[in-house]
Amino acid sequence: MSTQSAKITLSTLRPLVRSLPPSPLAGESVQLSDALEAIAEKAFASSSTPSTASASSSSMEALKVAGHQRRITQMRDSIARLKSGNALNNYPLTNSILTPANDPHYYTRFRNGVRNAEQGIARPWWKIFFDIKGKD
Repeated sequence: MSTQSAKITLSTLRPLVRSLPPSPLAGESVQLSDALEAIAEKAFASSSTPSTASASSSSMEALKVAGHQRRITQMRDSIARLKSGNALNNYPLTNSILTPANDPHYYTRFRNGVRNAEQGIARPWWKIFFDIKGKD
């Protein structure tokens, strides 16, 4: 994605960050979008601090602001690439990755375990005790 020459503001970056889907494996208080929003707010706060010094100091401040703007642009582009699924298109998951030879039903059980946990369904104690694994 090409970078635009227009200056990115927090108000333009925030909707993009908030549009990331929530992770079902993370708790309500630990989400990628919340972390990225906090990072963006911190970056915008540090780039908007006023300087009250000489010309050489103001040029240093200008370089610092330009660096912040470049990182914010990179952040926006990275979020857009995450949303578009570039990595999955460039590096597709093969069947051998999705079904490991030592435990072919691992990911199926993992996915079903997360779904059951969301619904409050626990595994029977005897399956845990005897370490019984299967398709479910």
